[in-house]
Amino acid sequence: MDIIREDFFHFLWQNLHFSRNGLQTTCGKPVRVIHPGYRNDGDGADYRYSRIRLDGILFCGDVELHKAASEWYRHGHQRDSRYERVILHVVVHDDRHKRNVAASDGHRVPTLELRSCLPPSLSMLWRKWHRPVSLPCAGLVPEMPSRTFGNIMRQWDKNYLRHRLNRMRDLFPAETPISAGWQAMLIRGIFQGLGYHKNQEPMLSIAGIFLEKLQRQESGEALHSLATKRIHKKIRKTSDQLLVDAGLVQGRAGTLNRTDWDFSASRPANRPEVRIPQAVEMSIRLHRYPVSAWWEQPAAELWKKICASEVYTAPGKQRRDILFSNVIIPSVYLLGRWLHHRHLIRQALDLWDTQRIPLPENVKKILQNGGFPPGKHFERLAILYHFKYFCSRKKCYECNIMKYFVQT
Repeated sequence: MDIIREDFFHFLWQNLHFSRNGLQTTCGKPVRVIHPGYRNDGDGADYRYSRIRLDGILFCGDVELHKAASEWYRHGHQRDSRYERVILHVVVHDDRHKRNVAASDGHRVPTLELRSCLPPSLSMLWRKWHRPVSLPCAGLVPEMPSRTFGNIMRQWDKNYLRHRLNRMRDLFPAETPISAGWQAMLIRGIFQGLGYHKNQEPMLSIAGIFLEKLQRQESGEALHSLATKRIHKKIRKTSDQLLVDAGLVQGRAGTLNRTDWDFSASRPANRPEVRIPQAVEMSIRLHRYPVSAWWEQPAAELWKKICASEVYTAPGKQRRDILFSNVIIPSVYLLGRWLHHRHLIRQALDLWDTQRIPLPENVKKILQNGGFPPGKHFERLAILYHFKYFCSRKKCYECNIMKYFVQT
């Protein structure tokens, strides 16, 4: 029996991606699936309110899915009254050899073996889906029309932009005026981005402490008027205080503890002792520019000034580019939406389209071996995001590529 992933099995059933003409139960009675039902995340059968025509009679009730027909008894459904509403038992493999299962009230539940209903193209996908290594779509992508592939890449890019916009919105402090709130959102985004995926949460906590200090000590106008030497002194003093608050100074208690940080497999340049001072210097420089500066000057030029570190070593070019794509561009777009500045919206979209950040070589190699053609998509963060959260987790049922092959 094929070792099927349960999510793919449910994906096929929910979307009716199987041959529905001439369907028969394992006992030879005709089946017509009118509606697959609604996924049930609680107790009882997998799908509720399904509509199935069996041997010419319309039934409304539940549907239960199993990899093997014998799982009905292994799971104890024959003793559970919640499964008395089941009108169809859908399985991958009928290992009971045409013997229908029984509910707790004694009635027999007809069985549909889904694997035997798949057309040849889906049978091929079925086998590819369960490969223990590589991408399930490996070898399939070259068969896709280039125009369709390009449309899918553009859709991934739009999805990723939407994701980044939502992430930045989540960082906006509630009940704060747009001007002050927008700058606070940017500062939180910089701290979070310098925390990578391991230390994003503690970096956000430190960003909150930093913003409280900034608000308590002086206004943005006073900070803007400070001389360069005083700015440098403030950057060093604030960084030292935040390292204590982060619990990273030996012998001094902080708001956080050293155990709140993840140091596993971290390069020296990525450790929080390095990233916190960088975030402080970038944030203080950012805070010196009022919101009005962002529609008076191009975002790329302002970003260069923000990254022009004079006290601490600046983050590397790739990390600065990632921060620009993930934090600055979405924030400029949101500012344009909130203040009704079309110029800012257009600028943000143009920057998003032209930004190029090469993929890590290991990810690029996997995609190339899977048949992904060469192109600018290998320099887009959208494809890295998709690989990390969909390909690596084998969530192909949510991927446009797999949906294309299933539907065609």
